Amino acid sequence: MKLKSNRVKRILKEGGVCFGTMLRILKSPQAVSMCASEGWDYIILDTEHNDYDYETLANFSLVAKYEEMSLFVRVPDKLYHQMAQMLDIGAEGLVLPQVKTKEEADRIIRSTKYAPMGKRGVSVSTTNTLFRDCTIEEYTEWSNREIMTIVQIENEEGVNNLEQILSAKGIDAIMIGPADMTDDMGIPGQIHHPRVEAAFREIIHQCNKYGVAPGVHLNDIDDVKKWVAEGMRFVTYSYDTKFFKDASREALHILRNFPID
Repeated sequence: MKLKSNRVKRILKEGGVCFGTMLRILKSPQAVSMCASEGWDYIILDTEHNDYDYETLANFSLVAKYEEMSLFVRVPDKLYHQMAQMLDIGAEGLVLPQVKTKEEADRIIRSTKYAPMGKRGVSVSTTNTLFRDCTIEEYTEWSNREIMTIVQIENEEGVNNLEQILSAKGIDAIMIGPADMTDDMGIPGQIHHPRVEAAFREIIHQCNKYGVAPGVHLNDIDDVKKWVAEGMRFVTYSYDTKFFKDASREALHILRNFPID
């Protein structure tokens, strides 16, 4: 049978730029189709800081199999059961927070890839196969080829160890976490600070050297324009609550200023 190909992985391999967003509170699987209808390349379900349960994640994953858009899950930590189970549930890739060392990167690859690349326990996911028959060989080859591994660099230790981290075979993209990085640097929220911008540029340089897509999570369009121009290719923009609050604020400002006779 034909298993779903990963849109994001394909675009990045061709040298393109992918744009996605993050979901934090939307719990209806209809959100997957809504985001796909607008043309996002991917969405990330954030389980690190929010309360998605396994059933919700499974339902989102199933709907995503019928959409061209990719669905990734940010796990709370880099623990085997959290990584492997999210992939069995149907995530098309994982976002791994707070990666600081090559040892952590190697453990991620062992946990998310089947042999010979890793040591992940074999279970043919009915969500990934849409309940169609699939041999173990077909499934493991597809998973190793199509599932994305997205590492987050969120502190100076990670930046300093980046070359060693990227040497772990199987990392597809980096997603910088600016909030954590600036906090770690002692300059919370100052993403335009020279130290932060220097770290961003070093990450872009090292990613290009190792054939890994450099990326970042940003909430301002002008920042996105700047960093895409400088080479970011895996760009996560904003999140559901901010979209709603920004649109509500703008609409309410207009409504409150209607002329009233």
